[in-house]
Amino acid sequence: MPMNLTHLRAFHLVATHGSYVAAAAAANVSQPTLSEQVRLLERLHGVQLLQRAGRSVELTPVGGKLLEVTARLFAAELEAQSVLAKARNVMQGELRFGTDAPINAVGVLSTFRRLNPGVSIQLVSGNSADIRRQVLAGTVDVGIIADETPHPDLIARQLGTQDLVAFVRQDHALAHGKVIRLRDLVVHPLIIREIGSVTRRSIETALSTARLQPAEVLETDSREAVHAAVMAGLGRCSGGGRVQRRSSAGVA
Repeated sequence: MPMNLTHLRAFHLVATHGSYVAAAAAANVSQPTLSEQVRLLERLHGVQLLQRAGRSVELTPVGGKLLEVTARLFAAELEAQSVLAKARNVMQGELRFGTDAPINAVGVLSTFRRLNPGVSIQLVSGNSADIRRQVLAGTVDVGIIADETPHPDLIARQLGTQDLVAFVRQDHALAHGKVIRLRDLVVHPLIIREIGSVTRRSIETALSTARLQPAEVLETDSREAVHAAVMAGLGRCSGGGRVQRRSSAGVA
């Protein structure tokens, strides 16, 4: 015989609340409705589940065993509702994420992916100017860039700071010093990022302030390309890093 969940729920409510009055108030139904549903359950299965004791009710032995079952049943129902509610609230879609230094975005994206597993991530890289333009055009949803310059149509939050560093190969004349002064740096070929890069702008600002001019400049379009060019010996020295104006840079 198939079970009627409405009848079982009525029994469970009355059994857990201890009376028809309290159960009816909790379920926002009439007391006669609950009484009739419990009576139907008892009649269909030929058992007595509850017996009145003044204004309250008491469980019969069969009723006590059935309550153990309905407690598990309706607890599972609540768990199922919780699972579905969480699934309904999980963010879905695609995040187009732009950055001028992918390594700086890894931590943020890892946390976002863990908290929002339903969102796929498209990572777009470029210099700061490129990413800013794409955010403004709507082709990228959000970006992490080194450029602190405010823009009236963008909302920005500072996430952190980094030093601007110069690095050389191990066989370079400047490799063993703890500090490289700008006037020592500019006498060697300098590999820097392209126009639009904050690293490029920071170096040029520092050189201009110090009234220095590099002997030779080689331009590349990515941080990785700067590293590769230095390692290949195309230039002897490179500015790679971030956003901070300094008259000298640490060796990295």
